[in-house]
Amino acid sequence: MLILVLTAAAIQISFWLFWLVSAIRFGSTYKRRQTNRFLLPVLPLLVLIGIFLSEEVSSDLLQWRVIPDGIASGLIGIFITILGLGFAVWARIHLGKNWSSRPGIKVDHTLIRTGPYQFVRNPIYTGILSGYAGTAIVIGELWAFVLILFILAVFLMKIRVEEKYLLEEFGEAYILYRKEVKALIPYLL
Repeated sequence: MLILVLTAAAIQISFWLFWLVSAIRFGSTYKRRQTNRFLLPVLPLLVLIGIFLSEEVSSDLLQWRVIPDGIASGLIGIFITILGLGFAVWARIHLGKNWSSRPGIKVDHTLIRTGPYQFVRNPIYTGILSGYAGTAIVIGELWAFVLILFILAVFLMKIRVEEKYLLEEFGEAYILYRKEVKALIPYLL
């Protein structure tokens, strides 16, 4: 099963290398943007996760296998990882110069409602979370799923700030988009 874990890790590393290169290569000028202060509410969550991850509290609990170790679950996890991260890549490419690492509005920013953005308002986050879920299935241990909850909490904070900017920039058009398209899970959430 180590080969499946290494495969999932290689897929994740490849994804993040693509992300880094595209961020450097295709950056554009901001009209206005948020500083990283919007992440300050994450600090208490980090402390709680640090306590949870400490050996004194839960070394056995975190290593508890929640997904059976097997080739079938590993291959399903790899498939979900590829689909999820592929969806995020599609969204990133489709978003083009509107993409930014932190909440903000770019010069000549447009409201994208096509491609993956017709299914969810935040397909990059949906794809990354799905990719991590697939990798967590491959790993099969509780700590991998706890990490997803932390990432979800960070994304929800970013979404709140991003939506404030989009609402200010696009007004009624964004209100209509929010009514028609769910934030993270098509037709549900």
